[in-house]
Amino acid sequence: MLTARGLSKRFHGRDVLRGIDLTIAPGEVVGLIGHSGAGKSTLARCLVGLERAEAGEITLAGEKVVPGKGNTRQRIQYLWQDPTQSLSPFLTATGAIMETLAGFDIGPRAGRLARAASLLETLGLPRALHDRRPHSLSGGQCQRVALARALAAAPQVLILDEPLSSLDLATQVSTIGLLREVHADTGLAMLIVSHDLAPLRQLADRILVLDASRVVEDLAMVDLACKAKHPLARAYAATL
Repeated sequence: MLTARGLSKRFHGRDVLRGIDLTIAPGEVVGLIGHSGAGKSTLARCLVGLERAEAGEITLAGEKVVPGKGNTRQRIQYLWQDPTQSLSPFLTATGAIMETLAGFDIGPRAGRLARAASLLETLGLPRALHDRRPHSLSGGQCQRVALARALAAAPQVLILDEPLSSLDLATQVSTIGLLREVHADTGLAMLIVSHDLAPLRQLADRILVLDASRVVEDLAMVDLACKAKHPLARAYAATL
């Protein structure tokens, strides 16, 4: 499905990514973990086209991904760490979904309002909140709007950058359940970036460990505790 080969990126003369290889199979949920500054978010942004890698190649279903060209923006959707970064302060929850549907010309115009309402309700946002703007919604509610907006594009891959870090514990738990439901319903391939193994343990089929700009471990989640070789991967495994 989504494949990267030899991705490299530098900022201010420093290697942020060095020869990254990864593959996400159709329907697979992959967790990407590492310390702050390891390059996790940069890798996620390169995959979706928000950053341009200086070397390497990205392909989606066998087609080369060129940032800003073709239908990459629709096929690979990105969920920001802070959901309000992707939501216009001037648009209601319904308006945010309608904007995506119209932007990608998805479905008949007459049915878009109903589609937007259905998506929001499916993701647990009550109809009474559909006409509210981001500033009058909680962080968890904004996250649901942002997720609905991404799903409205009917993507093949969903990349989530620290989707739980800005949420309180109770909202984190409900969001983990929501993501599991979304995956069960859609079968989307997902890459979930996190600095914490606990949520990935509940969501991911496979775990990638990033350290010093490189992928140092790539294992099935069930094998992490018994097969991890890199010291950082073993440290994460010890928390299981």
